[in-house]
Amino acid sequence: MNDKYAPNEILEMAIKIERDGEKFYGYLAKNLENPGKKELFSYLQSQEAQHAKDFERISKDIVDDVDPQLWSDAKPYLESIVNGVIFPSYNEMVSKSKYMNINDIADFALSIEKETIIFYNEILDVSKTEKVRDILRKIIHEELGHVKKLLEIKGEA
Repeated sequence: MNDKYAPNEILEMAIKIERDGEKFYGYLAKNLENPGKKELFSYLQSQEAQHAKDFERISKDIVDDVDPQLWSDAKPYLESIVNGVIFPSYNEMVSKSKYMNINDIADFALSIEKETIIFYNEILDVSKTEKVRDILRKIIHEELGHVKKLLEIKGEA
């Protein structure tokens, strides 16, 4: 990874990922006709908003907390995040989802949630203090819950 990417920039990316997810799930909640799906995506929207707040709250702690050796080991993957290779922007998510059925939307959201979990595990791996690790574990656990809920949608489709 180019040395210009510091841990705080990666945390800014995590916040952006959560904010984009919040907006995307809000878009789905507003535009889907099925009341149950609207409710689910509204719930996911609120979860993503809380995750962004959690990252904002701990961002300084994570930046101060990162093990420099582990950070360099994580750089190749994290660089692909920063360069937009893995996570689509909010506009890309909306554009791609406009012509999808609910099953395809669930698949699309699942792929993003899975990459989010991998990304947060990378941050967890380079974090040293238990306070930061506990918060990251909580967020990862909730993201795994999102995967479960999205899989339930696929089971209903």
